Order: sequence, then C-alpha cells, then structure tokens
Amino acid sequence: MTFPAQRLPDGNILAPHHLYIGVLAAYIVCWVASNRMPKREAWATVTALTVALFGFLFVWPDYPATGALLTLSGIVGALLAVVFRSFWSDSASDLRLAALFGVLIALDDAVSHSFGVWTPLDWFWHVYLIHLVT
Repeated sequence: MTFPAQRLPDGNILAPHHLYIGVLAAYIVCWVASNRMPKREAWATVTALTVALFGFLFVWPDYPATGALLTLSGIVGALLAVVFRSFWSDSASDLRLAALFGVLIALDDAVSHSFGVWTPLDWFWHVYLIHLVT
C-alpha cells in the first residue's frame, strides 16, 4: 500500500471535497462559540484545522506524503481539542457536538484520500447523491 493512496485527491485539489465543508463548518462553530464566551477563544481547534487545511490545499499537490500527514495530524489535533480542551467543556454542548460533527466530516475525506478506504460519506455520495448531480 502506498501512502497516500491518492497522489492528488480525486485528481483535483480544488474539487468540492467534503474536507472543505467539514473544516468550514467547524470554523463557523468555533467563531460562534468564541463569541458566546468573551475573552476565550477556540485557538487550539482553529490552529489544528488550519494545519489540516494548509496541508490538504497547499502541500498535498506537490508533496503528497507530507500533505497527507499534515492533513491527518491537523484533523486529529482538532478532534482532540474538541474532545479534551476545557474551552469546549465550558461552552454549550450543542456547539461542542456541532464542532465534532464538522471535524468528523473532514476526517472522513482525509482518511478516504490518505488510505484509499471506503468511508461512510463516500458511500453516501456514490450510492445516493452522484446520480442527482451528474
């Protein structure tokens, strides 16, 4: 098995990957949560998401292994930040769950492109959605 499984995710890094949707959703939740709690920021989650996005968008096309590692480590870092950081335990549980949902959406795409395994959102896309848009 080669790592990453796809040298260029889906042949086009600017295609509408659900990694972008998950990261954007998690960014928005971080913004809302930070606005609800003045003088506190979701800096760990935002930093980890930025590492993942940078690795996927800018590094992966030229250095696939490094880009995949940055992407995966950033998403895992965001996942750990949402689950274990005190910022999220102090905020409302609905925001924590929404941030977790966004991170898991991004993780699904990163795992799919890095390891070449069939993931739940890829399955949903190929079984139900692709016929509606093609």
